[in-house]
Amino acid sequence: MAKSKSKEIGSEPNTFLYKVIGCGIAVTLARLVFAMKIRRDKNVVDMPGPLVCIGNHPSYLDPIVMAALLFGRKINFVAGAFIFRNRFIGPLFVSGGCIPKQQFQSDSRAVKGMLLALKRGGTLGIFPEATRLIDGTSIWFDDALARMIKKTGSAVAIMRSHGAYMTWPRWTKSGIRRGRITAGISSVLSTEQVLSMAVEDIHAYLLKELEYNEYEWFKEHPRTFKNRAIAAGAQNIAHACPRCGKDNVMTYEKHMLICTNCGNCAVMSTRGFFSPGNPDDVVFEDLHQWVEWEKSRMREAIQDPDFLIETEVTLLKPFDEHSFRQVGKGSLMVRDGRVEFFGSECDISEGLPVKKNRIDDRLEGVGDTRTYEQTHKIFPVEQLRGIKIGYGKMIELVESGGRINRFILKEGQRTFEIQTAIQEMKDRIQKG
Repeated sequence: MAKSKSKEIGSEPNTFLYKVIGCGIAVTLARLVFAMKIRRDKNVVDMPGPLVCIGNHPSYLDPIVMAALLFGRKINFVAGAFIFRNRFIGPLFVSGGCIPKQQFQSDSRAVKGMLLALKRGGTLGIFPEATRLIDGTSIWFDDALARMIKKTGSAVAIMRSHGAYMTWPRWTKSGIRRGRITAGISSVLSTEQVLSMAVEDIHAYLLKELEYNEYEWFKEHPRTFKNRAIAAGAQNIAHACPRCGKDNVMTYEKHMLICTNCGNCAVMSTRGFFSPGNPDDVVFEDLHQWVEWEKSRMREAIQDPDFLIETEVTLLKPFDEHSFRQVGKGSLMVRDGRVEFFGSECDISEGLPVKKNRIDDRLEGVGDTRTYEQTHKIFPVEQLRGIKIGYGKMIELVESGGRINRFILKEGQRTFEIQTAIQEMKDRIQKG
């Protein structure tokens, strides 16, 4: 019996999966649970394709918000390839029209899928920041999307949403918060306008229209978000204490961040802002301000020739397109414009199966008979286009040739410190 042909990436989304499961069930539930208020623009919904709908990426909920906003159009969403590693969800997402894209890497398969969707007059949904926002503010992105828009002569619609960031922030360890999400189309470029513009002008337009600070917006449009432990997870971003200056000392208790070194206390309100727990406590008003302070400290710290971050890690590598295996252990070091791994590594065929970045429980305590070799990996920061982070857990770095190295940190809270050091070193090198 002949094998069924797999669905081509970028093909029109399956009607049942997209309209019934996606829009009919997922979008309807989301509108009820998250009190979504969508301002649909019928002119955009009815606009002839090809169309690229673009938005910021504050939350996992963004594709659902965009689907609700353009209800009536089938959207091919561009999504991180890691989502497709799940054996059940991956094929469903592909059938539903999603295009897997390797984060922070050139991906010819994804580009081919995007071009296919646009050349047939379809709708592409994309979040060009390529990763969910950590502090409620926008992230710069290069001109690759602008070049594709120009090449295909696609119209552009900009989605502006508010509330998704605090409803399901990337850093949360306490799940979804009950609040309210609003969204609408804030700006549109017609095909004729796109064809008359240079790539650099399209790029500048996209950056300007996606400029975003959720905390500044909340000051004028306050909203309440309910959760029993609203501050849980924020300590992995706001890791340094503003009073004693120590790094990786903040912990949480329900709605508070507390320094384990000096007792400094920051209370997070249901609106997402911080206030001092006691008169002598020192805090920042919001997470963005806290992050900017941590970045400024790191910018100064890396000037020291002896600057060094070192932490113990476990090394995982992809076994197949669906799973990872644990292949080694060692130390991860950040210094002098590079990230280095010193340790031992076995062949992937001898690697131990892992689930959710942990060794299979059935293998715990079993004697290790694997053959290890000493290894030294070097990742120059200027060659790292981006870093996949699981805050409080792990960091993924990609070697030349696209080989993924997933490092599970023994001191999980140091993930953001390492990310900040890499970015500041990279910026320093690029500025000369």
